[in-house]
Amino acid sequence: MFSLLKVFLLLIALSITNVEWMKDALAAPAANAQIEGNQWTATAVVPPVRTGNYCQILGKAFSITETEEVTDKAGRASEVSYQKALKLKELANDIEYALIVNSSSVTGATSTARQLKGLTGWITTTTVSGTGTENQPLTQTLLDDCLQAIWKEGGKPSNAIMGSFQKRKIDNFSVNTRNINAEQKKLISTVSVYEGSHGTITLRLHHIMQAEAAGKIFVLGDLGLWKKAWLRPLRWKQLPYTGFAEFWAVEAELTLEARNEAGAGVITELTTS
Repeated sequence: MFSLLKVFLLLIALSITNVEWMKDALAAPAANAQIEGNQWTATAVVPPVRTGNYCQILGKAFSITETEEVTDKAGRASEVSYQKALKLKELANDIEYALIVNSSSVTGATSTARQLKGLTGWITTTTVSGTGTENQPLTQTLLDDCLQAIWKEGGKPSNAIMGSFQKRKIDNFSVNTRNINAEQKKLISTVSVYEGSHGTITLRLHHIMQAEAAGKIFVLGDLGLWKKAWLRPLRWKQLPYTGFAEFWAVEAELTLEARNEAGAGVITELTTS
């Protein structure tokens, strides 16, 4: 009886930590002319594809001695408050890393952490790598080929994220790049865009792409197709007190929903220097 209860509770946990959604697709455009008064013939509906992604737990912890907290410090009144702000920034970077770099979803076990699948793992339908050889320079043809492939799948490319090296390569294209004025209320006053046969693509620098995925460019379409799904939002908690020190930890649990990865693409195997 105990073993059956344990299995039941495990199934409940999986249903929570494995976020699932339905993925559907529109039929390809075709000639559609109906005869007046004709009797309809219904076509059986094909059930949508059910897919999912596991939630990943991310966290940071630190300890501060009571002496450190009460002594005078240069530039800050509280070491605990300062470390909290610092760890939040570090955790935000780790979350961005997971959402972009993680290549697979991991179920997890008693000795294995669950892991979400990021952009690297999700975007598989449209992968452009030119000749397929490593360390090839980014060209306007490669970028246009990726945009065209996304359009072929029904996507509407609108954003591209990359590191600074690839951004400079696009800036050096002979045509089709410019800066536009943004609204004054926004933090950034100019945004680089690429204008090609498939519309205007906003070029966005990303620090994680610079460090961990410098040889790639992700081209995204409708950003509504991607969603950060939070199981547990960021939350600080004070750990049990031991000795003359305070122990703090911040933790979050989330995953990435990819509603339809075919609406995005990736250019790979690019030179990085």
